[in-house]
Amino acid sequence: MKLMGDGLRSFGDAVVQCQAWSSGEPRPSCSLDDIPAVLKDPQGFLWLELQQPGPDVVSHLQGLFGLHELAIEDVHLAAQRPKLETYSHASGGGEGETLFMVVKPLLDSSGGVELGELHVFLEERVIVLLHLGQVGSAFAALERFRRAPARLGRGRANALHAVLDEVVDDYLPSRVGLEERLDDLEGQVIDDKLREQETLTSLYAYKRDLMKLRGAAQPLEEMTRSLGVSGAYPEWVTKIMRPYFRDVHDHITHLLSELDAQREAHLGLLNLHIALAAHRQGVVVRKLAGWGAILALPTMVFSLYGMNFEVMPELKWTWGYPLVMSLTLLGSVGLHRWLKRSGWL
Repeated sequence: MKLMGDGLRSFGDAVVQCQAWSSGEPRPSCSLDDIPAVLKDPQGFLWLELQQPGPDVVSHLQGLFGLHELAIEDVHLAAQRPKLETYSHASGGGEGETLFMVVKPLLDSSGGVELGELHVFLEERVIVLLHLGQVGSAFAALERFRRAPARLGRGRANALHAVLDEVVDDYLPSRVGLEERLDDLEGQVIDDKLREQETLTSLYAYKRDLMKLRGAAQPLEEMTRSLGVSGAYPEWVTKIMRPYFRDVHDHITHLLSELDAQREAHLGLLNLHIALAAHRQGVVVRKLAGWGAILALPTMVFSLYGMNFEVMPELKWTWGYPLVMSLTLLGSVGLHRWLKRSGWL
């Protein structure tokens, strides 16, 4: 992820989406010069989305919208945990309030779970989205906001819902991908198609992606619950919008339960892999012990004759050597058959 030191210096280069509305209807243009007029419009609303904003761009945004210095400090530091906070600030001779939210949108899940960082500033007639890294190809919160029913209006509650709904919905395909990876790993572990090191590496990579996704989704459960279920932000979420936030809360709750189930399945698969590895090691040890016992018999017999005793009557007997060899061979074969029936070979 590119942090603030690598951000874009030009405001125009950093802008990804800019859309303004007046009385619920989209304005024909949206540029830096149009923003003051939108902010003065009592029926206006502005959606401003930027990518990798540099320090100069962030300072300009702070002066333009009166953003709180603590929230701006979080933007400069980056690598923030998902959270939801409110800040008071001076606005038009009075006092306004800004809702500040940090979420981790999904950037890519093809080669693993890759998350971005999105800082959201929400005021009465404006929403500002700052992508501190790349923008995911599937991230389309503005389109979701545009498709929202007209009766919900083009206001801050609807805009906040569009962002949260987009982030949560983008998590769902990644959860399905993780489930498919776990199924593949389960088949490989049971069929023993991977080497020991490859299996452990794959299991660890899966757990890392699973915990990364869960760590990004877990705070959203509390955030959506406070917005849509407990009603902790009545001034931000109107009664008509609460069912929509509850729907997002249901989605994130279901996602977390699925991820918890996958975590338990992963733990069981890891234990199975360890048990199978121990079983394979035990089989090898038994086979080595069995062959060692078979080889011990001729070794003992031949070592006796290697002592060069002078009084060994069978040395001068014509059939002594064939008899000893035959008895040794029969003993070894009998021991082999017994070990084979016992499952040691």
